[in-house]
Amino acid sequence: MWYCIALLSGLLMATADAFSKKESARTSAIGIAWVREAYALPLLLPLFFFIEIPALDTIFWLALGACVLLDMLTTFLYMRALQIAPLSLTIPYLGLTPLFLLIIPSVVLGENLSAIGIVGVVLVALGTYLLQIGRIREGWLQPWLAVFKNKGSLYMLIVALCYAVTATLGKLAIQHSSPLFFTAVYFLLLAAGLTPFALRSGQWKMRTLIAHPGSYLRIGLTMGLMAVCHFTAINRIPVAYMISIKRLSLIFAILYGWLWFGESDIRHRLTGGLIILAGATCIAFA
Repeated sequence: MWYCIALLSGLLMATADAFSKKESARTSAIGIAWVREAYALPLLLPLFFFIEIPALDTIFWLALGACVLLDMLTTFLYMRALQIAPLSLTIPYLGLTPLFLLIIPSVVLGENLSAIGIVGVVLVALGTYLLQIGRIREGWLQPWLAVFKNKGSLYMLIVALCYAVTATLGKLAIQHSSPLFFTAVYFLLLAAGLTPFALRSGQWKMRTLIAHPGSYLRIGLTMGLMAVCHFTAINRIPVAYMISIKRLSLIFAILYGWLWFGESDIRHRLTGGLIILAGATCIAFA
């Protein structure tokens, strides 16, 4: 069940990214960042009427606060990357998050990974390398070095590292509350924190909050559903395993890039996708 939930989270994430990139042609990066959090609230806030409010301690508030502050920066970089670079050239770098998760959760949460689980995580990272195999004729390091030649890719590499930290801290906060409670509070605080920056942006005015409600709502609702799946799954299994499965969103994103935006080099990038699937299978049987 957790495999299916994590996989659904990845599909929803890729869908939200595709919607966001489509909207980025007329909305600033900080505006899209705000939309992804604020327009998820109509789905998430009603959860407070159906869930029990858990007892909250200092660890919860510290983990939550750190997550919100780091994710505000991460969300902006994420949206900026989608705005300035192809979907299939930026999203694949998120596949590096599982590599960072080999270390961070073991230090913070004391999680231990089995041998086959580690193989799966490494395969996911290898698949990410192969997603850009077309560059290997320029040198075997080029798929990695390409990140420094494209700002969108560089931003997404920073996002991948930050996500390893926020995923770990997010699970810590869930362990001291509950998945649904944390999801609703998290998005509420993110939306509140991004609001002043969005309103001060030269390209973002209050009137744009209702300028494209249909487009914004589909982004927000997709993000809200993704978050429910994400935090439900991450509460049940080691962080590295859950994020590795969620990174199948890379394949969905590549297909969206091809079908919606006419991006090229899809055959090479799908080769890496097969390796990611192999890694995800290892993780499922870990």
